[in-house]
Amino acid sequence: MSIQPPSAFFDLSALLTGFTVQTLEFAQQSADFFGVFDEIYGSGHMAKLLSVYDAHVQAGDAPNDIGKAILDAGSPVEDTARALMAFWYLGQVAPLNDPENLQIPSGNHYAQALVWRAVQAHPTGVSTQQFGYWANPPAPLNDYL
Repeated sequence: MSIQPPSAFFDLSALLTGFTVQTLEFAQQSADFFGVFDEIYGSGHMAKLLSVYDAHVQAGDAPNDIGKAILDAGSPVEDTARALMAFWYLGQVAPLNDPENLQIPSGNHYAQALVWRAVQAHPTGVSTQQFGYWANPPAPLNDYL
């Protein structure tokens, strides 16, 4: 399943995760975060989250205010936004109505999870570095974001 995500998906995801749109678009190429999230979490929840985000953008709200409004307790899209953040960072998601059914949809979701960039590491068995790369100092954190 590979649904073309709307650009607002990447803008919202960048706001929620702190990563650049470019980094998120790259991850989306290897693992369909948008389509898989919508399929597993429950159809329609992503559309509602994007609609709330778009309404705040159209109103001219500042990014921090948008993030607070979406993530504040009582927000109608808070759970969806938090689940999306967890999916980006950990590569795992559960249906809204069955939170115990946590899934890692594919190895690509695990490998492209943002946690690896955040800690400047790579998942076990997945590396694009040449042998002995650990002997050199890591690149600056901004290179990973």
